[in-house]
Amino acid sequence: MTNQRLPLPGEQPLSIWQPRRQKPHRNRSTLLFIIGGLALLAAGLWLWRITATPVTVVVNGKPISLKTHRHTVAGAAVAAGAPVDDTVYLDPPADTPLQQDMVVTVGFMRPVIIHADEQMFIARTRAIEPEAIAAEAGIGLGQGDVVRIDRGARPTSAEIQMNLALADVPVLPREISVIRVRTVIVDEGESRVSFQTTAHTVGEALLNAGYTLYEADRISPPPGASIPDEGVEISIERAVPVTVVADGRLLPVRSFQPTVGALLSDLGLVPVGDDYALPDPDSPLPAGGQIRLVRVLEETLIEKSPLPFQTITVPDPDMELDQLHEVQPGFNGVLARQVQVRYEDGIEASRVVMGEWTDKQPQARIVAYGTQIVIRTVRSDRGNLKYWRQLHVLATSYSPSTAGDKKPGDARFGLSGTGAPVTRGVIATDPRIIPLGTRLYVPGYGSGRALDVGGAVKGLRIDLGYTDDDLTLWNTWVDVYLLLPLPLPDEMIWVLPEEFRF
Repeated sequence: MTNQRLPLPGEQPLSIWQPRRQKPHRNRSTLLFIIGGLALLAAGLWLWRITATPVTVVVNGKPISLKTHRHTVAGAAVAAGAPVDDTVYLDPPADTPLQQDMVVTVGFMRPVIIHADEQMFIARTRAIEPEAIAAEAGIGLGQGDVVRIDRGARPTSAEIQMNLALADVPVLPREISVIRVRTVIVDEGESRVSFQTTAHTVGEALLNAGYTLYEADRISPPPGASIPDEGVEISIERAVPVTVVADGRLLPVRSFQPTVGALLSDLGLVPVGDDYALPDPDSPLPAGGQIRLVRVLEETLIEKSPLPFQTITVPDPDMELDQLHEVQPGFNGVLARQVQVRYEDGIEASRVVMGEWTDKQPQARIVAYGTQIVIRTVRSDRGNLKYWRQLHVLATSYSPSTAGDKKPGDARFGLSGTGAPVTRGVIATDPRIIPLGTRLYVPGYGSGRALDVGGAVKGLRIDLGYTDDDLTLWNTWVDVYLLLPLPLPDEMIWVLPEEFRF
């Protein structure tokens, strides 16, 4: 016995005896054999898969994708679950060698609805070509007759998108119609044409024959009428083509209306007020030409423009010469006109003044000018000289050879505008500022007289004369002095032109 205490009820035993497990004996060579066998199996499976030929078998319009080790089209059809016998249609033929990504079409014996010669019946066939189906049903086809597939089965657009090779799979007919060729005669007045057609309606036959039809054309029978088996004679009366320009739109139309006005009314383009049409509304339609509806709008406007004021000068004996004083300011008046403006298609076509009046009188500007002449003295190298007006001018110089285009030998060569020989003391002036004959003193030049004019001598400018031997070039602003004697009262320039005042 030992002193080891037994566990009480509910307590965990202090230790539990377990028999010793014996480790299983592993055979290393057996494990390696199993692993090698699995690897060979996987390799064989992989090799089988990559050597299989991928094909698509379309069974009655339904594509089936598969990989097969079969070698012929018939084998691929069998692999897709389609038994091959004499009642099955195969394309390509059954013994054709199978190629990668080939599409095989399989058609089982099936019912097909046939419409022919105003009859309908059902035939059983494995054929796919509609002509072959009709022939199997004993329906003869004449030259030009066609067989149309009305309903059939084929891969869907989604299936074709996934495999573009399916786009070439033929439709498996389920319902067909035999269309007999019929004779159509087209009468266009001066033209009469005959042709053969298999179209169902008049409009379809004309379009297939290359005729262009317009909504306004008169076609009898109408385009939607069926063509009978014995054929049909079609009458076409062409509407007149014209182009209508109205309200900013260009409308190519065709019409049977007899006049321009009737066509415009038919189009809802009614002249209003002074609107007019070109050609005249009573004119016949200009075939291939243009009709223009001109919209006319007239409005009366009141236009106002400034009425310029005048400047009035008055003498003032209390002010010195060349002094000015504004006695009264001037204000423009307002000239009003009533104008009638005519617009054609939104563009101004004419403008007529209906009346004119002064809406506001202008106020004249009154300027007083001095008439008091003060005699002053200027000092020169010859003593004091008395003058009555002083001007600030641009002084240039010239001589006979530099004056204009006259050459030695010309009758007027070397002569001034007054006939005086050009020499020192002859001065060219603008007579509006310094009258001819006026005596002048120019500092740095000396005394002289205004005896010449020149095309370039305008305003506050003078040209100092020299001989060719003593020419001195001038181009400077100077003060000049107008010397006594005074001009006669009727020759006196009391007010200098405004544009030349300082």
